Formats: sequence, structure tokens, C-alpha cells
Amino acid sequence: MDKRLGGADPFPDPSTTVEAIETRLHRPVILGCLVAAALVGCQSDPVERAATCEGADSSATYRTKGKALAGDVDGQGAADRVTLRVDAARPARCRHLLVVQIAGGATAVAPVPPLPWPGGNPKLLLLAQIDGRSGLEPAIALSPANAYQPGVVFTLSEGRLRPMRRERAAVPEFVHFYDEFPAGADCAGQGAIVVTHSRISDEGDSWWDVTRSFYRSVGARFVHVRDERFQVEVGDEAERRWPEVQGDPFLSCAGRVR
Repeated sequence: MDKRLGGADPFPDPSTTVEAIETRLHRPVILGCLVAAALVGCQSDPVERAATCEGADSSATYRTKGKALAGDVDGQGAADRVTLRVDAARPARCRHLLVVQIAGGATAVAPVPPLPWPGGNPKLLLLAQIDGRSGLEPAIALSPANAYQPGVVFTLSEGRLRPMRRERAAVPEFVHFYDEFPAGADCAGQGAIVVTHSRISDEGDSWWDVTRSFYRSVGARFVHVRDERFQVEVGDEAERRWPEVQGDPFLSCAGRVR
């Protein structure tokens, strides 16, 4: 059964919350306006539509950005096609869409949360089994060319793509993929992840204060389990000790597709 968006604006201002952006599973025959209303209800100008998020969930005005990845996202045993798409004329909150074309014929679409600062250039990075359930999760790098590289992990559940949210995080949708200081994310057992970040120690710039935060996946949430804190000498010690800070996120996760 198709899941549909509720409310007057399916792409609200990001100052509310990204979680308020509901996504839906839709079949190609229902893209855009309903067939019954097509003759009277879809007459708005394309330029006018592009300046808003009207019709953004159909992906019709979006072009594919980067390469497509193939993997079993819905857990049904067949490869699904995953793409990141862009319509540069759209507002930031719906400029980029993650599109999963299910092998059975349906399509799931979700807006990619924009960075709250300049310099974002999202990239479909990989698919991997991250939340512990059947199927692969798409991971989007939000600023792959920058020193600090946050990303978003999406999960498909009950026909909807949703960004997974971390408890106790300043921006719950963002996961540290890479930074000039030791940072990154990886699987830490079935349905569990570790997210690491660090900063220069107050005791001097020869040391890093490193925090490794562990989470377990519950639905579309990463539930906080514990933190581990360390102080290591600036250099390669952190990379030698913890694989998640080696610059390649989710390196040990099963089913990884790049």
C-alpha cells in the first residue's frame, strides 16, 4: 500500500526539523498530480514550480548526480537501483533527492537534509548493512570535498525512506564521516555503530581528546548506548587504534557497495 505525505507542505522550512519532512513510497503511475486531476490541476508554470518544492517528491525535474549504485535496499533479495538526483533551481531543503527504484516496480524518494552552512555538495557514497535489519542503507556524504565531512544514513522501512537520527547529537541527522581531526563512523556489531570525533586537547596542541560514541539502531534512530573517551598524541595513533577514523566510513559493515 502506498504511503503518502500528510500536511500542507511536505518540504517545510529546515528550521523546524528535518524529521518533519516525511517521505513516501509511490508508483510511477501516480507521480505528480493524480490522473483524475491532471487536466485541471497541473497547470502551474515550470519555472514557478522550480522556485518551490512543489512536486519535488516525484523526481521528474531532477537529473541524476554521480553514479548509480545497485544493492538490496528493501531486503527482498533483488538488487534495487539507488541514485542521488539534483534540481539546482529548487530551494536547498528539496534540491537533492535520494531515489531508490525498487526491483518490484515501486520507487521511494526522500529529500537530502541540507547543510546549515555553505559548501554542501552531496554525493551518494555507499550502501551497507548498517541498522542490522535486512536490506542495505544508503549513505550520503554532504560535503565530500571539505575538511569536515558529515553524512546522512537513510533507512527504508514500511515503504518510506528516512534519515536516521542520532541521540545526543547537535544535528541528529548528521554522522561524522571524516574530519581533519580523528573522526568517522563504522559498524560495531549487529545493528550497532560507533561514531568518533575529536578535538585539540586543552592540555596542549600535541594531544587529541577523542570521544567514541556507541549506538544501537531502533527503527530510524541511533539510540545512544555509551561514550568512551581517550587522549592520544597527535599523529597516526588514532588511525592505528580505531578503523572508523581511517577516512572510509562504515568500512567493516556487511554488504558494502561503492
